[in-house]
Amino acid sequence: MTEKKRNQSKSAKRIEGFSKETAKLRYENLHNDEAEAPDEAFEDPVEVKIKAAMAEGQFDNLPGKGKPLDLKGYIDTPEHLRTAYHILKNADYVPEEVRLKKEMEVIKAKIKQCNSKPEKEKLSKELADISQQFNFYMEYNRQFKT
Repeated sequence: MTEKKRNQSKSAKRIEGFSKETAKLRYENLHNDEAEAPDEAFEDPVEVKIKAAMAEGQFDNLPGKGKPLDLKGYIDTPEHLRTAYHILKNADYVPEEVRLKKEMEVIKAKIKQCNSKPEKEKLSKELADISQQFNFYMEYNRQFKT
């Protein structure tokens, strides 16, 4: 099949179901002030679902309803990092240094509650290992701040 015939068949497929009468009606409606604009004729499926949920009252008892938003964390975050942090937070991603810091706090609490000397030594060794990893990550991150 030649290139010309291929292009003609593509055009025919696009025009299929589009008669002269349809074209004429569309053209006349463009100049008709009472006709709907094409954007108004299209109803977004997401908007339809939101409107239906509102009508059913599904948004009435949400936590924090009527309370002001706490944007302190958002405002304190540097502007060039906000989007990245937002994506990571929504994906439930926790940076390794934050995870290690939390783990260190848990082990410290366990050491305070522990009465057995061998168990305290084991936990202290584990705390030292995690602390070393944490310090490595923090030192690595400091290289990029300057």
